[in-house]
Amino acid sequence: MKLFHPAALAGAGLSAVSFPGGAIPVRAARARDHAALAALAAASFAQGAAALLPAGLRPQAHAERFAELFAAGGPLMVAGPKSQPLGCILAEPLQPGAAIARLTGLWVAPAAMGQGAGSALLAAMEATLAASCVATLRVLVPSGHLRALGLFRRRGYGLQAAGHRAEPVLGVTLPHSVLAKVLPPVAHCALDHDAA
Repeated sequence: MKLFHPAALAGAGLSAVSFPGGAIPVRAARARDHAALAALAAASFAQGAAALLPAGLRPQAHAERFAELFAAGGPLMVAGPKSQPLGCILAEPLQPGAAIARLTGLWVAPAAMGQGAGSALLAAMEATLAASCVATLRVLVPSGHLRALGLFRRRGYGLQAAGHRAEPVLGVTLPHSVLAKVLPPVAHCALDHDAA
């Protein structure tokens, strides 16, 4: 499979990313995926949020930093075939019984941006967290990152707050929008809650 920029294919009526059944496959990442996903995340970050950082900090958002984030143990999912991941999504480690989860980041390979991988990853993470009885998913989005803000708004996230917050990759304080979405309830979670 080859990926091409969507603008180059639009005139020919082709899709850059296609899979049987039309759905982009998403699965839980494994430890052996971390190195490839760290490189992908660093490349994605360089095309997006890094532009909002002071120039001197941008080189610090390298693959090793993402590998450290992935090693922290939060839910990590990958989209695309095993041979060529299209993107990944990471949530903070879940606390037992927590009703609110926080998304650390969502990164899509630059060649696959705008093709649905981000939306597929977000939907899969929402379903995974809802199955863990999480009621609300929150995310910090750099206020100037219009592509990311658009994705989350299209997926039903609402603005909760705005202000200066620590950016999760480097910990640098930047203007952020805090967005949140109430996840659909899962039957076994209601049963667990009623039994308590």
